[in-house]
Amino acid sequence: MKVVFLTENNQNEVIREAVDVLAKGGSIVYPTDTVYGLGVNPFDDFAVRRLFRIKKRPSGKPVPLMVKSIAMAKKLAYLDERKEKILQSLWPGAVNVVLYARDLVSPPISAHTKTVALRIPANDFCIALLRAVNCPLTSTSANISGEDAASDAKKITQRFKEEIYMPDLVIDAGKLEVSQPSTVLDLTGSKPRVLRAGPVKAKDLAHILEV
Repeated sequence: MKVVFLTENNQNEVIREAVDVLAKGGSIVYPTDTVYGLGVNPFDDFAVRRLFRIKKRPSGKPVPLMVKSIAMAKKLAYLDERKEKILQSLWPGAVNVVLYARDLVSPPISAHTKTVALRIPANDFCIALLRAVNCPLTSTSANISGEDAASDAKKITQRFKEEIYMPDLVIDAGKLEVSQPSTVLDLTGSKPRVLRAGPVKAKDLAHILEV
């Protein structure tokens, strides 16, 4: 497990290293607009299996994905005009939106539910990383399943050092601004449902969902 420190001056270098790790089927811990995420290429079956081992995540739990644009989201999920307008109002932001998945999304990512949770992060580094990788990234929080999500990279590094399976690269951007994991909004039913409260509260979504 290698640790690199992200600064204002080395973002491009750090992104190049992350892209190289991901291209080889590796995993990265990276800063987001909420907490640190654990990222792998969701189209790489080996990398996805390893993600589940690293997190000790039950196979029945789906894995959320970050995308760089609504165009990328359309390749992964079914969107009608109304849902696209909702996403345009929500993103970029700390809201994972559950949608019906296209066949491109693998069963381990969807946990055989035929749905997928997507979001565009409000974070310049994440967007630059997604553009460089040019594919979605898993965005499950970088912690052991059942433990609290972390906003301090040093604590993440120390925790995973105790484990057999650990991320290949940790991108340390220091302590992130304290935040909850993202809000989860389900748009697969006849009415939108908030499955998990987060930085964006249900009452704040009300006017958006009237689109």
